[in-house]
Amino acid sequence: MNNSIYKKGLAVVLIIALIVMATLGIKLSVKENEIMYTSSPDMTNNDTVLDNAEEELSCIYVDIDGAVNNPGVYEFTKGDRVIDAIDKAGGLKDTAYTKNINKARKLVDGEKIYIFDEGENIVPLNLYNDGSEGKININTATKDNLMSLPGIGEVYAQRIIDYRNGKLFSSIEEIKEVQGIGDKIFEKIKDSITINN
Repeated sequence: MNNSIYKKGLAVVLIIALIVMATLGIKLSVKENEIMYTSSPDMTNNDTVLDNAEEELSCIYVDIDGAVNNPGVYEFTKGDRVIDAIDKAGGLKDTAYTKNINKARKLVDGEKIYIFDEGENIVPLNLYNDGSEGKININTATKDNLMSLPGIGEVYAQRIIDYRNGKLFSSIEEIKEVQGIGDKIFEKIKDSITINN
């Protein structure tokens, strides 16, 4: 008799254990599905954030000026070359001096490319500014660039250009030889100008 009670008791315990395990298994399965469902949108958002970050890192901006048809600041993809910048700026003008242009050079974010006209004084130094200094080269700057300096308006900018057409500046102090630019204006602009790229 003890043996039969023991078998019945064991059977009841096993049935209860199976019911408990089945109930827990269903609950775990439901929770697992909920977790998978709620984590899925977050994963999509993370992928989107990563895609946007990668896109932002591959995007660069370059200012192209001088003897191009449509000068301006353009957006490029990292790895693009000077020829891509020239194309985006509408191509070269007929008067462009092309002997000093390395069309195969890779673009650098924030750089300024200046394409000289054949009649312009050509600076034999580095012909582009990679944006590392942030200073305006008074030997190559456009009128608009010069006018961005404090105290330099359209008239003074044109005088600077006229002066350098005769000869290039050999020092930043030499800008004081331009009519109307004295010590007062020089003090305002000296930290923002250079003669070197």
